[in-house]
Amino acid sequence: MNPIQDFFDIELVKGITVLNFFCILWIIGCIICLLMYLQRIRISKQMLLAISKTAKKRKVSSFIKSDTLSDYPVWVTNLVSVPMVLVLKEVILLPEKKFSEIELEAILQHEIQHVKNHDIYIKQFSNLLMIIYWWFLPIYWLNNNINLALEIRADAKATKHLEKADVLKYAYTLVTIEGKFDYTAIDKSLSISSNFFLQESPNVLIYRIHYLLNSDFKRKSNALILLIVILLPFISNIIILEPWYEYPHKNDGTISDTELIEEAYLYEENGTYYIIYQNEKSLVSNPDELMNMGIPLKKEK
Repeated sequence: MNPIQDFFDIELVKGITVLNFFCILWIIGCIICLLMYLQRIRISKQMLLAISKTAKKRKVSSFIKSDTLSDYPVWVTNLVSVPMVLVLKEVILLPEKKFSEIELEAILQHEIQHVKNHDIYIKQFSNLLMIIYWWFLPIYWLNNNINLALEIRADAKATKHLEKADVLKYAYTLVTIEGKFDYTAIDKSLSISSNFFLQESPNVLIYRIHYLLNSDFKRKSNALILLIVILLPFISNIIILEPWYEYPHKNDGTISDTELIEEAYLYEENGTYYIIYQNEKSLVSNPDELMNMGIPLKKEK
């Protein structure tokens, strides 16, 4: 027998096996994570409502040169401490702080790319994966790297048409304004539906600077590799590994239940039962069991 299957078939209490226990635990974990996710969305909506009522509402063109398609709303508010974009609403939030023209250019161009890339949908897909696979620790590492990839892609597109010197200015801006931001509870409550200009983790900033300076983001990833990586969590759940067994030659020549039912019959002679199969007669010690299988009984005439 398969030892893994044997383990999962162990009955912990009457009617509940180890497999049943793990399935129940997984469902409970999914429900808890989903409720936490919905609670964060609810709080995020409340914060957005408060910001909408008090923010100074401008347009991107009020701060930098912008074409019509990229002239998204910009809300200036003291309720957030870091620049962010609400992709679903296509609104950029700016804290009430003094920024230079270079800093505003970098911030707004970066956030515009988040809107154009529809990054929030990728972020929500990642959140749903964490709800389903909450027990699988590498999924949290994957989520962090997805967020990093989204930031790097936004940087890449924001600096795509810039000269090398301007790319360096953009990278320098990331470093200089990092110290101006201090994440608050409101910022974190909005994180589920927003993309930030700067992430709280210093490692993210290091990676972004590294990619900007070395232009590594311009290297295209192999489409087939990306497809395999995306499908891997789903493919892994449809592959079932079974242990290999040596063919049991000792069973050669045995008779199946179906053959017995279709071709054999019981015969009673002087209170003794025999089974007749292919004209061969064999003594039977427990005829009731065979009759329950459906083998007919013919009594002595």
